Formats: sequence, structure tokens, C-alpha cells
Amino acid sequence: EVVRPLMQQRVAPRSIVLDYAVGICGVWISGGFFLDAWAHGHVPVETFFTPYHAVFYSGMLALAAVIATYALTCRSKGYAWRNCVPRCYRLALLGVPVFVLAGIGDMLWHRMLGLEQGVDALLSPTHQVIGLAIFFLSSGPIRSVLADRPAGSTLGRQLPLALGLATWLILSHFGTAYAFDPGAGHTNAPPPIVPFNSNYLTSLAIGYYKIATGVLIVIFQSTLMAGFALWLVSRIHPAPGMLTLIFVIGNVPAAAAFTNQTPLLAVTVAQSLFAGLLADALVVRYDPYPSPQRMLAFRWFAVAVPIAYIGIYLAGISLAEGLWWDWNVALGSWIWAGVCGFALSLLIVARRAA
Repeated sequence: EVVRPLMQQRVAPRSIVLDYAVGICGVWISGGFFLDAWAHGHVPVETFFTPYHAVFYSGMLALAAVIATYALTCRSKGYAWRNCVPRCYRLALLGVPVFVLAGIGDMLWHRMLGLEQGVDALLSPTHQVIGLAIFFLSSGPIRSVLADRPAGSTLGRQLPLALGLATWLILSHFGTAYAFDPGAGHTNAPPPIVPFNSNYLTSLAIGYYKIATGVLIVIFQSTLMAGFALWLVSRIHPAPGMLTLIFVIGNVPAAAAFTNQTPLLAVTVAQSLFAGLLADALVVRYDPYPSPQRMLAFRWFAVAVPIAYIGIYLAGISLAEGLWWDWNVALGSWIWAGVCGFALSLLIVARRAA
């Protein structure tokens, strides 16, 4: 009789099984986002009730079932209802009602305003709120692994963190899918500029804006990838393979959805693998690993990751279909990739010093 009141005061313990289940469901749901995005661009979609919507909504049901099962199990052991999930999952639970409300809102939005196409689907308010819900939900395994830092030194213990961060990376790509491919290959080249022609100024302007947009995408993607890598090493000693898994799982769904018979998918797999393997190699090479406490290694790491990521993109596109960019643009944007990583390392170190 004394045990039950004591149990009701305690919080449910962290569970590696729960972390894995929630991490897998997060990738399932966010990957379903890109499957739906692919459908909006490739097949006629005239109703809310499609097999593509079913993928990420079923993932959400699976995730809710996982959390409910764990909570009911803890309740049967005598934990109070408010303590039936680990403390690191309390923020994640906000994602459940947010997702339900956003899902209902998305259905009503489609009924009243029709189905989105193209960039509209990425910027739809209801889709963004669904993404926010997934962001909350996938924070559970991330916070759980970070709370287990002294013991979580192996890949098996850290893998739920990789799944959570990969989900965040997929969501980042979904919300900014228009800024995923810099378009440096010949497939994306503008019409040729012909002087002494009535279309000369128009062609010149299109070429200028395509180059400018492509370079901005390089800067954005460099900052995004370096940001994820630096965030990870500034908070935990990642096990070998962690960064490779995050990059590959987080990048491939976007490339698969928008490859459109171009080499983008193969190039994205290559640049994710190479940049991830290089990042993991640098973590192993430096002892202690690159972190804000080891400044020089941290700086090299910050520069090397985006340089490798963009460098493989430029090399891969060049081999697969050829670059339409001038070499000044290609090499200049490649240097900017390293500059972005270095700048992020300055911000992280300054924040920690403050």
C-alpha cells in the first residue's frame, strides 16, 4: 500500500524501445510528407483522401499508439497519469493535439480553397502546422538520448537521436524544397543568350536570376547542413556513423520527390554519404572530438562539412550532365560554402562564451 503512492510521485523512466519507436515513426511521417508532395506534382490529386495522405496519417496513428501503449503500461504499474511518460517527452506530447487540429484544418482548407499545387503545398499554413507537430513529436528521442549522455556512447544508444534529427532535416527540406537544388546542371540552364535579338535583355535577366538564386541555395544548404552537424557535436560525442545516417536519411526523401529524371537523386546520395563519412572521420580523428572546447578542430570541422557537401554536388552534376555555371560561379559558391560553416562556428562559440 505504501508502494503505490510512491510510484505516483515518480516519473516514468526513459525507454530505448520508446525512443526507437518514436524516432522511426517520425521518419515515417515526415517521409510521407514528401511522398504527398511528389503526388501533387506527378499524379492527379483531386481529393483529401488519397493513399499519399494515408502514409503520413497512418504514421501519426502508429506514433500515437506507441505513446499511448507506453503510458498505459506505466499507469498499470502505479504511475500517476501526469507522470506516465518520461519527462523528456512532455514537450513532444504537444505534437499530438497540434497534429490532430492541423489535420482537421487541412481537410477543411482543401474543401474550402481546393488542393495546393507546387510551392503552394510547401507554404500552406495547415501543412506548416502539421510540420510543427512532427517537430515537437520527434524532439522526444532527441531529448531522451541527450539526457543519457554518459551512457549513450554507442551507435545503438544514439540512433534514436539520429532518427529525430533526420526527421527535423526532412522537415527543413520540405518547408524549403524550392531551395534544395541549386540547379547548376545543364537541365536547369536558361535559354541561350543571343545578342542583337529582341529577347536579349529577357534572356540576360533570366540567366542572372537563375545564377543568383542558385548561389543563394548553395549558401542556404551549406548553412543548413553545417548547422545540423555543429549542433550535434556541440552537445554530444557522436558515435561513428551518426552524421552519415542523419545526412542520408534527412536528404534522400527530398531528392527522391523532386529528381524528375535528372541525376539529382544519385548526386544527393553521393554528397550525403561523402560529407557524412568525412564528418564521422573527423570526429574519430580528433581526440577529443571537434567541439567548442577544442577550437581549432571545431573550426576545421565547420568548414570541411559544407565544403565536402557542396563540392560533391558540383563534381557530381558536372560528371552527370555538365555544369552550365561559369567556373567562377561554381568555385566562388563552393568557397562560400566553407565561409558559411566558419561563420556558424563563430556564432556557436560566441553563444557558449556568453
